[in-house]
Amino acid sequence: MDKTMWIPILLISSLPVSGAVWAERNVRGVVGRAITIDCHYAAGYRSHTKYWCRGWTPACTVLVETNWQYGRSGRVSITDNPARGIFTVTMEDPDSGDAGWYRCGIYESGWDPVFNVQLQVSDEPVSTPVLRYLSPANASRLGGSVSVSCESVRGSLPIRYTWCEKNEYGWSTIVSGNRLDLSCEILTGQHRQYYCRASNNRGTKYSEILNVKVLKGAGTCSYVTEMNNAVSGALWAESEVSGVVGRTIAIDCHYAAVYRSHTKYWCPGTSPQCTHVVETNGKHGENGKVSIIDNPTRGIFTVTVEDLHFGDTGWYSCGITASADNPIFSVLLQVSEELVSAPVLRYLSPANASRLGGSVSVSCESVRGSLPIHYTWCEKNEDGCSMIVTGNQLDLSCEILALNHQYYCRASNNRGTNSSEIVKVKVFKETGMCSYVTKINNTVSGALWAEGELSGVVGRAISIDCHYAAVYRSRTKYWCHETSRQCIHVVEINGKHGQSGRVSITDNPARGVFTVTVEDLHSGDTGWYRCGITTPGEPTFKVYLHVSEEPVSVPVHGFLSPANVSCLGGSVTVSCESVRGSLPISYSWYEKTPSVDSKISDNNTLDLHCQSFKHQHHQYYCTASNQLGSKSSEMVNVSISSSNVPCSFLVEINSAGHEYSCENPITSSYSASYISWKVGRWLLFLLLVIWSISTAVFTRGSKKRDESEPRHSAHELQ
Repeated sequence: MDKTMWIPILLISSLPVSGAVWAERNVRGVVGRAITIDCHYAAGYRSHTKYWCRGWTPACTVLVETNWQYGRSGRVSITDNPARGIFTVTMEDPDSGDAGWYRCGIYESGWDPVFNVQLQVSDEPVSTPVLRYLSPANASRLGGSVSVSCESVRGSLPIRYTWCEKNEYGWSTIVSGNRLDLSCEILTGQHRQYYCRASNNRGTKYSEILNVKVLKGAGTCSYVTEMNNAVSGALWAESEVSGVVGRTIAIDCHYAAVYRSHTKYWCPGTSPQCTHVVETNGKHGENGKVSIIDNPTRGIFTVTVEDLHFGDTGWYSCGITASADNPIFSVLLQVSEELVSAPVLRYLSPANASRLGGSVSVSCESVRGSLPIHYTWCEKNEDGCSMIVTGNQLDLSCEILALNHQYYCRASNNRGTNSSEIVKVKVFKETGMCSYVTKINNTVSGALWAEGELSGVVGRAISIDCHYAAVYRSRTKYWCHETSRQCIHVVEINGKHGQSGRVSITDNPARGVFTVTVEDLHSGDTGWYRCGITTPGEPTFKVYLHVSEEPVSVPVHGFLSPANVSCLGGSVTVSCESVRGSLPISYSWYEKTPSVDSKISDNNTLDLHCQSFKHQHHQYYCTASNQLGSKSSEMVNVSISSSNVPCSFLVEINSAGHEYSCENPITSSYSASYISWKVGRWLLFLLLVIWSISTAVFTRGSKKRDESEPRHSAHELQ
């Protein structure tokens, strides 16, 4: 064959099949960071094998291909999602040598459908490192260790981290690595300052300052660390809060889990001996215009102060009544005057009122600004405008309307005045009939409203709050899916609740809100919906719901076992969970070894027990994966005790050590069940010995009796 004929054949075989497979043409990556490429394909190729190859011709080198729906080779992995028509290629730890042309491909008899992708891998400067607490909230207050991590979330890898401390000569390097461990033993003086430095081959960036305040007394030591107003301690809150005269303010006081059952309080001043203004009686408390509510599940108690005055400005303390020193946190409250915001208009009437010739009421409210606020309504006319109503409500009806009208609301306090948008009214009058339409910022008179657009994540739940006017408290509410011709009811309220499959609805007449909850979201749930109320005129509000995939978040560990479990010969259980990301999420546990990381389970819990340990030290980590990628957790470090305790080991996550061990067995430190097991074992042994001796004695006695008895012939017996 003439060699020139290869040219058109090569060109034809290099062309992608139209619509069969496609992806982003140009993909950019950063040295050291993982790169993900989504290759989309037509539904007819769901069962075919997919591959990723280097090069742009049919002779490209296949790097990885799907074995069923997954494949991996070195740093490159591939995952197929037939339901979505996407296979995803992930390249880990890329370098500049990985730049070039690649292909998404699908094996097919004849020509393979392919799509060429150009990958560019470049160096990127580090981003400003972010500091994060790794320790329990009450560690520093109890004199324990506080660990702070430092991480640049962007920039070429590897990134080098160093910690610096401020001293009388300037700044000096104290730690190489991204973690700083603080404890009373290494802290001297009353105040310390630290920062973290992140560097790669493109530059250096510095973190914010970490401030440490040391509190040392007779034989005691505690300290407080602060970065960007986040405090590590048993109790913390915003150190400065601002309120507005006449308004209400809520202060959230966060506390450590050990204080869930303790009484919380709010008092003026910064001294532990301050006079309590209000305290929790159970979970609630109230005194005049100040109230307090405790939420042990979230570890927050909230103080609410209503009708603020200038005289409320000053220092206050969140406090907890404990057996030892009461943990407190000082908060500066500043109360000031504020200019009114532009007033917001809202319909108070049924949606069909104006069409039926009835009254339409419009409210006017400034959501910010010092109280009291004075409202007036004005009508625009040929001379300018004239005041028609004093108050924040405008009532319209056919009796007072002639032709077309325009109104606006004016809000004033002692700091100034602001005006609302225009209310436009169009009147239709016929013989014996009157109707009109009111319009505010493209919203026609109605009494039902919600968020116009909402975003959800595949597999997760979403809640939609539909607000309604007070006149509809006793009416039936519903949620419907809008199609091209009608809105099909998905669920409606039966009493105050209703459910249909994955969708539920709950009404709260006191708040004027009904809430729709959709569980286990699918991408097919994307579309237009309506909040609706069953009443003449059927007020509804359109909501667009968009459901998309989301990558998993870094999985978080938690201990599920009681502290004495290893003393009972049982296992220590560690959980692994990604709190964000599309569901389902697959979890796997790996053990880190010098040679290769080995998978040990495919679930989100790790069971540790002495029988499974072969060495003195072990390291484990968890991976969480969904359709958009994978994330790995921090390390779980296990150290086996070398003492004579039957089963003792230390499990540590981020230096938050949880020790599962037993005391010396000479004392009563063994658990009751362990002692019972030991005693029972010895009793069983004694019983077996007694049974063996008794059996032997009985057998010997029987033999002697048989030998002493005379033997008779058969004839004699007859």
